[in-house]
Amino acid sequence: MGITIQGLNKRYGKKRGITDINLQLPAGGLTAIVGPSGCGKTTLLRTLAGFLTADEGDILFGGRNVTHTSPQQRKAAMVFQHYALWPHMTVFDNVAYGLKLQKVSKQERETRVREVLERVEIDTTDANTRYPQQYSGGQQQRIALARALVVQPEVLLLDEPLSNLDAKVRQRLRVGIRDIQQSFGITAVYVTHDQEEALSMADYVIVMNEGRVEQAGTPEEIYRQPSTYFTAHFLGESHTLSLYREGTLQRLVIRSGDSKIEPITEAGQNDPKNRRAYQGEADKRQVWEENGYFILEGAIRHHLFMGSYYRYMVEIEGQPIFVDDEALLPTGPCSVKIPDNKAYWFAV
Repeated sequence: MGITIQGLNKRYGKKRGITDINLQLPAGGLTAIVGPSGCGKTTLLRTLAGFLTADEGDILFGGRNVTHTSPQQRKAAMVFQHYALWPHMTVFDNVAYGLKLQKVSKQERETRVREVLERVEIDTTDANTRYPQQYSGGQQQRIALARALVVQPEVLLLDEPLSNLDAKVRQRLRVGIRDIQQSFGITAVYVTHDQEEALSMADYVIVMNEGRVEQAGTPEEIYRQPSTYFTAHFLGESHTLSLYREGTLQRLVIRSGDSKIEPITEAGQNDPKNRRAYQGEADKRQVWEENGYFILEGAIRHHLFMGSYYRYMVEIEGQPIFVDDEALLPTGPCSVKIPDNKAYWFAV
């Protein structure tokens, strides 16, 4: 079941929460919403859940308009950042709680709770006697996921569910959540501030900034073909240079690992490719193209040994960037080469 969002707006008094959101989220897929703190991603998720009421616009789950429907009637389930498990209830009772509200029979509750706990790899032998606080953070998050899945929702909403876990557990649960979502065939919306999480888990990614959608598409599309400066700069470890290109001041976004660094020898200073000799300062040309590369000139100022490679601080037109290389290079003049399909230019 796909989700359609049409002209959605939400304000908090005079403050804008989300503005003019228009999206079509894929049925049976996992959509990740990513962006910096305060960008509106949690407001959008809570509006989808029905915890917040939209000021304008419509939300459709399949062909059903749920804009003014209560959270209980939306057939959606939410997994929260802080688990929200009841400490006075056993694991079994936590997971079964939604089924009790639905007045599911005791025998069916028993069967469904045990099935879903097994799917999220929680031992069911003592689920009737153990409490959430007796489990690790990763296990508690899986219990929270089981509680959401057991009611068989049409839409699964996840609000930064892995942010409180350490890196190794987080990486393992990414795979687990993705596998469970695919095996159940549920349409899922996943909010995260972690761009790696968004790109690695999702079928569709929404990048948000200041309450608006900057770009939406597949992970490959938004990473390799960013349509705005914000998207290019936000995704991946990147650096920005303000440079004149053919007489026009532009911003160049360079992602780490996408550039090559080469020292310029003393003999090379008179090479006709040298920017100042080749074009002249009056033209304000600070970058040129050659054989599928953009070439910039600068100087290596410092280097850091990173173990398997060196990280160089290169100054270009008074602006620092970092470039990685396996070889140890001397300080001094250098050129930085960037493949033209990995250089992202935007108007200032």
